Parts: sequence; structure tokens; C-alpha cells
Amino acid sequence: MVMDERLKTLKITEFNLLATKDPNGSYDRRTRENLHQIISKLAENPRTHTELERKLFYKYRNAKFIGLEKKAKQVKFEVTRYRLSTNAKRSIKLLSSSLGILIVCGYITYEFILDTNSRQQVDIAYYAGLNKMGLVSKEGVDEIRQTLQVATKENEQLNQIVEQMIRNNKITENLKYILKQIYKDPKAKYLKKKHYNIIKYSGEEIARYKNDPKLWYVLGAVEQGVMRVFYADEEILQIRAIFGRTGEETPIGDYVIKNRSYKPTWYKKEERNGVIKVRAIPFGDYDHEIGHWWLGLKKIGDPVTGSYGIHGVNAGKVNEFYKKNFDWRNGSAGCPNIQEWYLHFLGKVLPIGTKVSIVSKDKWDKNLDPTQTAA
Repeated sequence: MVMDERLKTLKITEFNLLATKDPNGSYDRRTRENLHQIISKLAENPRTHTELERKLFYKYRNAKFIGLEKKAKQVKFEVTRYRLSTNAKRSIKLLSSSLGILIVCGYITYEFILDTNSRQQVDIAYYAGLNKMGLVSKEGVDEIRQTLQVATKENEQLNQIVEQMIRNNKITENLKYILKQIYKDPKAKYLKKKHYNIIKYSGEEIARYKNDPKLWYVLGAVEQGVMRVFYADEEILQIRAIFGRTGEETPIGDYVIKNRSYKPTWYKKEERNGVIKVRAIPFGDYDHEIGHWWLGLKKIGDPVTGSYGIHGVNAGKVNEFYKKNFDWRNGSAGCPNIQEWYLHFLGKVLPIGTKVSIVSKDKWDKNLDPTQTAA
């Protein structure tokens, strides 16, 4: 069915302009005015809507488009907060490690290096100082010695507290926001150095990552519809993902990224006259449906039938990612799909050889609802 037959209220150009925009996106004044005019046009003729127009109106009826000036301020704020959060995280870990080392070294020195006379002199000086402050009496000697013996256990508890603080940090959420806002923004730059990939926005460095596949790890959880990205043993990103539908499930197992392609040609299998043929669809073609990056996957161990890779979707077709993710089980033909702004980040920073694990369910999930609309 041609597009003209699927529209009654809107023109094709109006439909395409609105369908390719984010309801909360940032645009210039003229674009915002055009978008609001199209939404008003839909609001005036609700009874004549086709099914396609009805879905479009439902999605955009409460749209709050943001001016580019406000977006720039928000991005700058989030970049600053992300950098401060990262520095604070490193400081907490360094402080906890230093304190732990100090406690352990003091305990080892006291118990195994000092002789009996030296330990007695340390006890006398230590307790004398505490007595002057009225903090301990001679009767408290045994209790304090017992406390020293469990110093290592207290250090473990301290580490657990620090790890909990790190887990509660919103660094991954900040990075998600930043990547979405700077996508296709000319002020955002990905710089490739000899050993690093650096992200800058308005001349300021947001982050830098080593070009070492051993430092990277990607985990895809099919049941949760989630992809988690780790760098240097820390989670830096947790995003929505679409996996294979029933009958075309994404194969569970371990993979490595074997190649990458920007603006790839899509080789689509089609049945013609009872014969399966492969059609090459170049990037930019209306029928092209895998986005602007292809991260090819190679199965570790037993090979799998077919070709699999991490890729995007055709956002021009009424935003296919939202459409598929409305019922994530009826998603892709087997390949993991993610949204274009996250795909662009991974396409730029993930080294060839990065390990990717696809599992049925992530036991460390963060209680994400897989039926929730992608964000």
C-alpha cells in the first residue's frame, strides 16, 4: 500500500517531518512552529485520521519541543555534572583504598613486625593518649585489642559501603542523556588518538576511553530487553535493546566484535517466486532498516547459522525503534537493535575484539520493565 493511501489528514511531507522528530527534542524556532502546526492540524480532524495518523497524533499530542538554546545549557550542565561525578567516584575509591591499606599495614606491623617490648611501648603511648582525652581506661585494654583483631573485617565492610555509593551514582544516566543530546550536534567531536578515543563537546572533554578490547565488555539480556556496556570493570551505560522475535531468536552465547561499518549496505533476504534471494540495499534507501552503523559479531565456540551484528533501525519509518519496542518480543530478525545515538557512541569507541555476551536473563538486572517504551 502506498503512503498516499495511508494518509488522509496530512501530506506526506508533513507526516515525514513530524514522524522523524523526538517529542522532547530540541529544534530551532522555525522547525518548532512547523511541528506545532502539524500537530494542530491533526487535533482539528480526529475523526478522519487513518490508523497511521492516529498513532502519530497519540505520540505527539503532548510534545514539548525544546529550543536549541535551552538544549545547549542543559547539555553543558550535564557534561559538568558527569565529569564531577566521575571525579568524585574516583576520589571515593582512592580514599577507601588508602584507608584500607593504612589499617591493614598498621595491623600487620603491630602483630607481626614489632617485638613484645615494642608492642607494649606502643600500647602504653596509645592508651596514655586516649586516657588524657578521657576516651579509655586501663580496663578497656582487652576490648581495644579485640577491635584491632577485626580491623580487616571492618575494612571489608567499608569497601561494601563505598561500592554501594558507587552503584547509587547516576553516572550511567548522565551519559545516556549526554549521548542523546549531542548526537548530530556539530559541537560534539569524537577524536581518535593512537591509544584513546576522546569525546569533546564545545571544546571540553567529556570522556576518554582506551582503544583496548580487554577493557570493554557488552552484555545483552534478552528477557529484560537491555544492553549493558562496561569499561575498566565499571558499567558506563545501560540502554534499551531489541532482540529477535519468536522464531528468529537472537542466539545465546559469547561473541566478539569482528568488524564495523559506517553507513553499511543492508543485505536483505526476500522471497521471490518461491525462491529466497538476497537484495543489496544501500544506506539512504527508503527500505534500508539497519541504521548508520553495523558492528559485526563473531560467535566464540560453536558457530551459528546466519550473520549477526549490533545495529540501529530506520527511524524515518514512524520511528521503528519505538514501534518494535512497543512489544519487544516482536522485535528484530535476530540482531540486537539499539537507538541511533547510542549506536553512534558504540560505533566510535568499541574496539574490534570487544567481547559481547548474549544471555536470556541478566541476574544483576536493575528491575527494568522490558515492556516499557524505550528511552
